[in-house]
Amino acid sequence: MNTADKNLQHLMDCIMIDTMGLRVPNVPNAKLSRTFSQISDGDDIAANTGWAKGSLKSESSKKGQSLRVSTVKSKSQLLVEGSNAIHYQGHNIVSSGDAVMTAYSMLDAVRQTYPLQLKDKMRPWEFMRGEGIEVTRIDTPFMLKTPAGASVGAVVNALALAGIRSGLVTTLFPRETVYFDQHSQLQSLKAYDKAAEMMQAKHKFEFPPSENATTLQLLTRNAVRLEAVYRLKSLTRHFEGKIPLPSMLSPKVLAQMLMELLQKYNLRGTLRSCLAKSELQKIRPVYRTTVALWQRGEEMTSFFGNDEGLFKSHRRIIKAEYGIDILLPHPGAIDVPIELGDVLRAENFVPVPAEIRADQSLFYARDMQAEWRNYCRQHSITSVSSVYLNPYKLY
Repeated sequence: MNTADKNLQHLMDCIMIDTMGLRVPNVPNAKLSRTFSQISDGDDIAANTGWAKGSLKSESSKKGQSLRVSTVKSKSQLLVEGSNAIHYQGHNIVSSGDAVMTAYSMLDAVRQTYPLQLKDKMRPWEFMRGEGIEVTRIDTPFMLKTPAGASVGAVVNALALAGIRSGLVTTLFPRETVYFDQHSQLQSLKAYDKAAEMMQAKHKFEFPPSENATTLQLLTRNAVRLEAVYRLKSLTRHFEGKIPLPSMLSPKVLAQMLMELLQKYNLRGTLRSCLAKSELQKIRPVYRTTVALWQRGEEMTSFFGNDEGLFKSHRRIIKAEYGIDILLPHPGAIDVPIELGDVLRAENFVPVPAEIRADQSLFYARDMQAEWRNYCRQHSITSVSSVYLNPYKLY
């Protein structure tokens, strides 16, 4: 396996899916139950509009609605959009990258609240294979580990600066979140500090009492969350005019789409990293404390007791030997160039740890083969069609 194939395989292992938009045709006479809290422009349900709206709430989450549901009566369409992870897990820190399983689980969540009026008993059978469902949006988050000595916020800021230099439409919330093409109707990219987002959330997520909760918390604090958003126009263009089905969005396809998106944005530049302890140890002891204090943002002249001669002597030697100018305002980090191209290398993307994937209190997954067998047994399907094949094989 060559390097390109290895990189692709690694990204496939790191794929996650958060928000997903689905459109299901041929769902006639679908009406949302009043338990969905139907919405109109006023206090009452809008009459003769052909639309009905509502939401599903996760039992394990305080975030409010996890899935938004609507119907278009004139077109017999069911529309579902939201986070399958939040609905079943109560959080979206990590999630499955299986588009077929995700789409089917979202529809099953709707079915449990309101039975879908599907005349053909084979429709759920199609859904299990990732067929008969149009994907109108998909968000694919990845976790990106930060370089030694660099904070999540520093990486976010550096990505923003690189985007601005590349002429991208960039929106930055310093050290927290950067958006590229945030309002594009095609695709966009977001990098952010997930731990900071969770701290600022109105409803704080409470980690379940699991031995793996600490691992998940550390993962949240030590990784940049990079999230690609693909909307309907972008998806249609990617698939040459076709609206994709879940079975067309294999982990391989989603990994390739991310690689193309990163190449499009061409984020290049450097970020600044604090010296690690081992690097500080390389500085002569007499000057090591000076550099450490400067790195922390201490006011240097008062540290030297206003002895200007001693300060100038330290500054001259430190600058000559180590390339650090302690006269400059504290930059928040010492200049140690780190290429963003190196940060965004495939091997720096982090897969969901195996112990978290195996923990049902933290990670939701559904055995589609078992689901398929149960459905075939319930409907007395015993032909060759009862064999569940890899839904992504054709794509």
